Amino acid sequence: MNTRFLETFVTVANLGSFRAAAEQLNISQATVSSRISALETELRVDLFDREFHTTRITVAGALILDKAQDILATERKLRTTLSDPSTAAGRVRLGLVSSVVHTWLCDLVEEVARCYPRLELELTVEPTPNIAAAFERGALDMLLTTEERHDESCACMELPPLEMRWYGPEGMRGEPLTLADVVTGPLITFTRNSRPHANVLALFAERGLRPSIVHCVTSMAAIARLTKRGLGIATLPRASDLAGPGLCELDVDAQLPPLPLFCLWRRSSDATAYKAIADLARSCAARHRDAP
Repeated sequence: MNTRFLETFVTVANLGSFRAAAEQLNISQATVSSRISALETELRVDLFDREFHTTRITVAGALILDKAQDILATERKLRTTLSDPSTAAGRVRLGLVSSVVHTWLCDLVEEVARCYPRLELELTVEPTPNIAAAFERGALDMLLTTEERHDESCACMELPPLEMRWYGPEGMRGEPLTLADVVTGPLITFTRNSRPHANVLALFAERGLRPSIVHCVTSMAAIARLTKRGLGIATLPRASDLAGPGLCELDVDAQLPPLPLFCLWRRSSDATAYKAIADLARSCAARHRDAP
């Protein structure tokens, strides 16, 4: 049964006029008449008495009016449920880079649990090329990544970027350094050809410099441990959870470019829930950016 026909029936019954119903529903009076006739044919009853140029609901029409209103109310609740991400349940497979893990991921998981308590997160932490490939083959639903993407199959939201800083062992605290000083020793940075790796090499190239040794590491925790042992100077996001005893921010005369972040999700039946999570991610990234 077409619920639009039921809606038309209820509107005519409540207003007592085909013309008034047409105006309220923003359709023609002929369409109203056609819908009522189709409904009467389907139910095999007359819903309105059209004699003497009046519109009076019949006994049969009165008997089904309450049921028709209940059906329409149920449909509205169903549509509200489907469009309200707070009712979302199930699992979201989220791929993300380690820079997010060690900065504002915990805030995001906490916010998702608060806003959408029936939603489960399945997290995959890999370099950008790996999670991009998993997303492409359908193994992931969303990405928090350093590379944007725009096509018909997915949506892309730009997030506040992460500020990057130079870090060294505790013994280097307060020591002013030039970029020329940095290249004399080993540099510890992210995966080869990743955005942070490319950014730092480009910064050296602008000054006509080239690092003597570059250690590329997929794990930020490993980068921090190597740096604390004095095995090189590292590039890491500001205010990460890896900062602490044994690791200090360095005073280098060259500022690292920020690390861009993007949230990608599939355009599917669950896109409303994905968009809601993306909005939370943007809020968490902004709070981290603005924190002292």
